[in-house]
Amino acid sequence: MMKKTNNLDEMQEQKLLKIEHNGCWFAFWALLVAILIQTAIYDGSMMRSVAGEWIVFMCLAIYLIIGSLKNGIWDRKFKANGKTNLILTLCSSSACAIFFFISSYVKYGSLMGSIATGVIIFMSVFILTILTLTVTMKMYQKKVSKMETDCDE
Repeated sequence: MMKKTNNLDEMQEQKLLKIEHNGCWFAFWALLVAILIQTAIYDGSMMRSVAGEWIVFMCLAIYLIIGSLKNGIWDRKFKANGKTNLILTLCSSSACAIFFFISSYVKYGSLMGSIATGVIIFMSVFILTILTLTVTMKMYQKKVSKMETDCDE
């Protein structure tokens, strides 16, 4: 296969990478918003209505996670530690619980049922998120340690 020549200079290449970066994150957050809006609006077969967006969203999320971990990257601002994981887990669990509480209350009008939904969602998301962040943090730390060892040799 023939390699195509790059017609961009370094500055143009950097700008293109920035545009692609912003486009990727716009698509990621726009898909999440679309899924949340459709989840809140539809009463019937919710999964059928968001299946396409969900598949694209999860493929993009998995690609970003694997690509980052493979290259020993955690985040620009957050450190890979238990405190950060706990804070992020509490924030995401609370946001999901509030979203599903409101959605359930609007759909069914039952306060106690909506509270139960919120609590169940909070606990489920909390457990899944803390486990996922802990496992990925360990994978990240192992990769960084391996990269540092390889660099020293």
